[in-house]
Amino acid sequence: MPRRCRAWTIAVVAATGSLTARGAAQTPARPASPALPAPPAAAAQSDPVVGNWRGTLKSSSGMESPIIITIVKRGDGYAGSTNGVNASSESALKRVTVDGSRLTIEAADDSKLGAVVLTSELAAAGTAMKGTGALAVGAQKFDVTLALQRRPRAEAIQPHVEQRVDYFVGRWKFDYIGAEFPPLSAGGRSGTVAFTRTGTSNFITGRVEGELVGQPYQEQLSIDLDPETNMLAFVERRPGGVELVSVASWRSPIAITFHTSPVQENGKTYQLRRLLSVTSPTAFDVTEEFSVDGGPFRRLGNGHYTKLP
Repeated sequence: MPRRCRAWTIAVVAATGSLTARGAAQTPARPASPALPAPPAAAAQSDPVVGNWRGTLKSSSGMESPIIITIVKRGDGYAGSTNGVNASSESALKRVTVDGSRLTIEAADDSKLGAVVLTSELAAAGTAMKGTGALAVGAQKFDVTLALQRRPRAEAIQPHVEQRVDYFVGRWKFDYIGAEFPPLSAGGRSGTVAFTRTGTSNFITGRVEGELVGQPYQEQLSIDLDPETNMLAFVERRPGGVELVSVASWRSPIAITFHTSPVQENGKTYQLRRLLSVTSPTAFDVTEEFSVDGGPFRRLGNGHYTKLP
């Protein structure tokens, strides 16, 4: 699965000028939050801040970076997301405060230079939104200005599949490229996985038959879907007795986000984070990251799955 450029990697480059394009591309990608839906045109017209805002983030040194901020109404409050041009995923805003046509946001992410936090106060006037803020990169902090325009999304239509366990039922061929990192991963492997539904329930079981460094490799899987909340319980039983339990969200029809429960081994605590990107009714990609003792998540590996006839 191709590496994903993240909004704050772009922002770090704009603010510091200290990363090359190649270096930025090597920044690990954080699994994306489910994409926020584009607000209806009527809602955007009646609410001064709701909409998809596109423009630039400019640092005090004069460097500019493209940025997109999406604001939606959620009940009595607001939520939002942000990404950069050419980014293939969105990141949820940590804080959104609205007072009439004035908007305060906070976004946070990780980078190779440390934690990256953007705070900004913006004011909307018709189809324009402008404001100032600060971009903190680790211990460094930079003043920034934002100039945005409300515009409809121009991205290609994403593939949508119905959020049902039947999506997984059947046989899939897979190739996984990644590091050997016990107890979370045995390393690069390939093979097939077969999922079978239990009666008419929303529970399915799976069996992995593959090859790892020329040796047979097997796993047992189970998935249980709550169709009312689109939440998944995902259990993986790995060789050697390792069991990974995940609670996953399938609220977005194009992505499923997983967080495993912590695993204790050799005096350390390990956790796996996974993004399953639904690319079509017969294919999906998986990106995995890991954390040790609550530290930052780092890239572990990528997998591609294709459904067999």
